[in-house]
Amino acid sequence: MSKAALMYCCQSRPGAGRIQRALALADKLSEQFAVTMLISDPAPETMTAPENVKLVFLQALVADPDSSVTSLAVTGERQQRIRGRCDAMLRLYDELRPRVVAIDGFPFKQYRLRREFLPLIERARDGRYGESLVACVTDGILANDKPNNDVRADRAADILDKYFDIAIVRSDPVFARVEEFFQPGNTVHIPLYHTGFVVREQREHQSETRRKKDGIVVSAGNGRRGMALYKSAIEAHRLLQQTLPMPMKIVAGGHLPENDWQALRLQANGLPALSLRRGSTSVSAEMAAARWSVSDCGYNTAVDAMRTRTPSLFVPHAAANRREQIERAKRLVYWGAGRLLMARHLNTASLVNEIHQLTKFEPRSMNFDLNGANNAAQVIAQIVYQNNYTPVSTRPSSDTRLQ
Repeated sequence: MSKAALMYCCQSRPGAGRIQRALALADKLSEQFAVTMLISDPAPETMTAPENVKLVFLQALVADPDSSVTSLAVTGERQQRIRGRCDAMLRLYDELRPRVVAIDGFPFKQYRLRREFLPLIERARDGRYGESLVACVTDGILANDKPNNDVRADRAADILDKYFDIAIVRSDPVFARVEEFFQPGNTVHIPLYHTGFVVREQREHQSETRRKKDGIVVSAGNGRRGMALYKSAIEAHRLLQQTLPMPMKIVAGGHLPENDWQALRLQANGLPALSLRRGSTSVSAEMAAARWSVSDCGYNTAVDAMRTRTPSLFVPHAAANRREQIERAKRLVYWGAGRLLMARHLNTASLVNEIHQLTKFEPRSMNFDLNGANNAAQVIAQIVYQNNYTPVSTRPSSDTRLQ
């Protein structure tokens, strides 16, 4: 049986953790579908596709699309770019005639991209090339404190019911369910599948786990918001050499501004046990090899903490529209993965104290489903290839321990 075509749209900025999760999911989908993945990236050479996944790069937008804003001025160059991206996606759809169209983030997030996504979805739903399954892919924690969040939720619910067939949620339902954070005024009727966490790398890093764990690794995703943590970590390392000498590695992230990177190098001068790295091909492997971890608790790093059981200190960002990290960190602490230091309390003294406490910490075993990519691929394949398969919506959780 020939593979049906699948078109997967993921428009996050290059280097974002969402891209890595999307690539991991695309890799699994490619076992049963002919996958073409659309990515917004001004430098295509920075992306490496899984073996059987074709990447198509769209012209990047000036503004960061990975947000939940509900308005976007469409004038001048930006209007032309949006129209060009939309036309490119429609041409690709007509060429591929995909059986499945999967869209990452929208409409839960990336609402500003509706002008390019909605025409594509409408094309997929008009039946000119036969029946197409339209799937939304999202993470489980969608925490947002902005005043108009309820309005966004209502609009997203309307779009989901009107245009989408299913929603794939990359979360273990025991850890977090999307219904906890997405509560529109109208009921969403499409099935929501909590398929488990998506692991960005399928290798178990056996060489790292066989090696004796040593030192502490500090990371903050792509680095764009990590400067405060990096600076405090360097000063904490300087003090710890007197009471708790250990090697420290800071993985600064590829999106850390160049002037900040140079400032970190200057600050770290004269500390031989401290190593700085601009980026890493595998933060997961770094964590597996480290004895302790300090991170901002992004999705990928949280999954790494679950998998490697490396005792972790979480220092999540506190931006009003990015409370996912805070919610994720609180739950990991609840389940025994590590300790929590809120960003407003971060300084050299507090970090030194927390690292001392972390050295005494023993993580508990966690049994969350980390097979989300395979599970999601199986759900989509069953719907597409089994005519007698009827999707069944999962029930909301009645467990209030984490609320």
